[in-house]
Amino acid sequence: MQDKIAQELFFTPAEYDARLAKIRAGMARRGIDTLLCAGPENIFYGSGYQTFGFHNYQLLVIPLAAAPFLILRYLESIQARRYSWVQDVVTWDDTDDPVGVTIRELKARGLAEGCVGTEDNAYFFQVASWKKLNAGLARLVNGSGTVEAARAVKSPQELAFMREAARMTDLGMEAATAEIREGRTDNDVAAAAFDAMTRAGAEWLTRDPIVTSGDRSGLPHTCYMGKKLAAGDAVLLEFSGVHRRYYAPMMRGAVVGRADSRVRRMADVCIEALNAAIDRVRPGATSAEVDRAARSVIERAGMWENYRKRSGYSVGIGFSSWVEGGVASLKEDDPTVLAPGMCFHIPIALRIYGEAGVGFSETVSVTGTGAEILGRAPRALAEC
Repeated sequence: MQDKIAQELFFTPAEYDARLAKIRAGMARRGIDTLLCAGPENIFYGSGYQTFGFHNYQLLVIPLAAAPFLILRYLESIQARRYSWVQDVVTWDDTDDPVGVTIRELKARGLAEGCVGTEDNAYFFQVASWKKLNAGLARLVNGSGTVEAARAVKSPQELAFMREAARMTDLGMEAATAEIREGRTDNDVAAAAFDAMTRAGAEWLTRDPIVTSGDRSGLPHTCYMGKKLAAGDAVLLEFSGVHRRYYAPMMRGAVVGRADSRVRRMADVCIEALNAAIDRVRPGATSAEVDRAARSVIERAGMWENYRKRSGYSVGIGFSSWVEGGVASLKEDDPTVLAPGMCFHIPIALRIYGEAGVGFSETVSVTGTGAEILGRAPRALAEC
């Protein structure tokens, strides 16, 4: 029956070949003979395979001198016929030990005696799995970052997907802002954003629209909980559309009615810091320099304690999160040198903890001379 599944690849064979060559070059530099990719974003990048069941044990196995293959739970493996260019798929059933299946397959293919790299930083690669692999194979090393280095610079097709995601994000932001008014709830605002993006073509989201209001807007990483909007409430919005698993997030600040002086000042400082960071984005600049540009504005305003975080991170593919922190982070100790095609989300948010919070962000792509801002929504505090 699987023979009836029509293949649907998002990228050309030539692009997948180029990705594989970059990954293998990284493996060779690190002395890795076989790389076991466990991160869903890395598996997608290397093979095209996708599922929202990424919490299950799954691997893309990339030998240095043989064809890649996938190790997937049987139920999840059906999607590989549709979306993956890698059609060599080893399956495990729910009654199997998937690590045992992995060791058996590596031995059968003559890959168990070489240096095997594992993605120790992958969220869904369990310590228990690593221990079993370590006991059954000759030599394991930490191969984390090998695929991320290849993912850092986006191809023209990847950038096109991100621009389409940004178009959806803009529509979501417009709809969410229009929904903000006294008597509505933060759920109403989130629903408006989700509806607009989904109707515009957005695929399933790795993260619900972030909407938090009033005193809860001053609590980091809170989200909608049915809170009714009241006059003077600050509202923090952050979300992204998604196209072909590529994201372009955006954060904006709003207020119900007129903003008081505290919210207005926080918004002004956020926008100034965001503008300073974007102005520093260019080939040859470092991640730390971009972070410093934003940080200096916030420190000069005396609001560092209301911030205390990195200024941004690489962005692109998203499954468990849209954050590509394993690729690069915009923070003071990150030496990454920016190059054309790199993409970053720069979220600048300030909070009076437990009272009010606002934020502004852009997703930007590094160009040959500076930065392309992917979103189009007004970069200003919305008084609704």
